[in-house]
Amino acid sequence: MKRRSVSILSGKGFYVALALSVSMVGAACYFAYTQTADDPEDMSDLINGAAEVSESSDGEMEAANIVTGVTKAVQAHTTAYATTAAATQTSALQTEECAAPQKAEASNEEKDEAKSEYAMPIDGEVLNEFSGGELVRSETTGAWQTHNGVDIKASAGESVKAVADGTVSSVENDPLWGASVTIDHGNGIVSKYCSLDPAVSVQAGQKVSCSEEIGTVGDTADIESSMQTHLHFEVIKNGSYIDPKELF
Repeated sequence: MKRRSVSILSGKGFYVALALSVSMVGAACYFAYTQTADDPEDMSDLINGAAEVSESSDGEMEAANIVTGVTKAVQAHTTAYATTAAATQTSALQTEECAAPQKAEASNEEKDEAKSEYAMPIDGEVLNEFSGGELVRSETTGAWQTHNGVDIKASAGESVKAVADGTVSSVENDPLWGASVTIDHGNGIVSKYCSLDPAVSVQAGQKVSCSEEIGTVGDTADIESSMQTHLHFEVIKNGSYIDPKELF
């Protein structure tokens, strides 16, 4: 009688443990699903693996062994998934970090290229600034008028250079501004050099290079004759006068 009771209890204990193990299998699979929901193929492999573990018991494998097998499968799969995700994230960050310096380097090269396009026509103190459309009083005439360029102090005979590559569009003796040279640099940029010595070095239609001499400083601008010897320099962009210093 005692043996029979023990046998019955043992049988019931097996099924109770089996039921618990099935519940744990379900919980483990659900956990794995939440971790790998983005990869249905991997989830299918996990479920099939759990089924094989259950079937291999054919009613005799202990419930503890079932749980242990499924737990190991879930842990292995979750670890592999986490490792893959971390590797993907690291790769993306490395790509981002590599791209930033290349972009910055290209930007610096563009800035250096832009700065090297223009050179000062002459070195010297600026006597009069660009007025930007405002009226200023002329030292020579006393009249209020706009000053469309800059006056750069220089000695008579000092070399005047082209500020950039271009084509000489005109060489003239202007009644107000004296001996003058105008150069078209393309892209809507035109430069004009006034109060030169009449013996200029270039002629209309001639191509010139940046910093190439086009003439020398004179004292031929009657409209600014009361000033110290200087170069009157103007820049026109797309048909409008701009401050020449914007080029440099």
